[in-house]
Amino acid sequence: MALFDDIVANLTQEFLGESSDRLARMQVSLTNLAGAKVANRDAIMTLSREIHSVKGAAANFHFRTVATVAHRFEDYMSATLDQAPLPIEDYQRFVDCLSDLIELGREPDPKQAAKMQSRLPVLADFDPTSVSAKPGRALVVIRARTMGHMLSRELANCGFRAQTALDVYDALRLSVTDRPDIVLTSAVMDGISGVDLINAIRSIKATADLPCAVVTSFDRDHPELAGLPKNAGVVRLGKTLSDDLGTVLTGVAPR
Repeated sequence: MALFDDIVANLTQEFLGESSDRLARMQVSLTNLAGAKVANRDAIMTLSREIHSVKGAAANFHFRTVATVAHRFEDYMSATLDQAPLPIEDYQRFVDCLSDLIELGREPDPKQAAKMQSRLPVLADFDPTSVSAKPGRALVVIRARTMGHMLSRELANCGFRAQTALDVYDALRLSVTDRPDIVLTSAVMDGISGVDLINAIRSIKATADLPCAVVTSFDRDHPELAGLPKNAGVVRLGKTLSDDLGTVLTGVAPR
């Protein structure tokens, strides 16, 4: 057992060292992007590659917060690469957060992880003066990245900030640790369906009253939604999406 623990410890240190090297390359890429008059394709490709590598390795070594931040960084980059100029300062905040996590050398406690992630940029940000109440927080579990971006924009219009989960397992963890105001999940997911995820959330005492909804092209009476709790919402894709989302969010009180 001691030998196994030593092997794991050594591999973890290798991961931390390699991640530090990757973060250094990310920083070089950001510096190159900041100084370029036009988008530097090589710098963007390097940055994207290093983020993806850190995300994958972090998940393997159970550094869930590192993986989550890297995943959010990927999503944010994907949604903002068409901007001119690129939001380099926002990218820098992601790199700084990842650097702090790697320097910590361990998975942070839930409160610390939530605090660190709360400082990150969010997709489809909105003017906080445009809403009279405290902005809400929505945990989004969507397979298709483009759909996630669209949903983030719709949420922003309703005064909610979107946080994406890596997968249904990450969503279940974040539902407990971060206590979002609502969880929105695709009905069809890999392995565990959105309906199963909502039922799992409802089965946990700490999240039993957490508002949830599925985002789907199906009507509520479709067989794919069998077992969906009666008080869970349904947000249908298409022309009714905005109206359905508004209905689901009505009465959700930001914590």
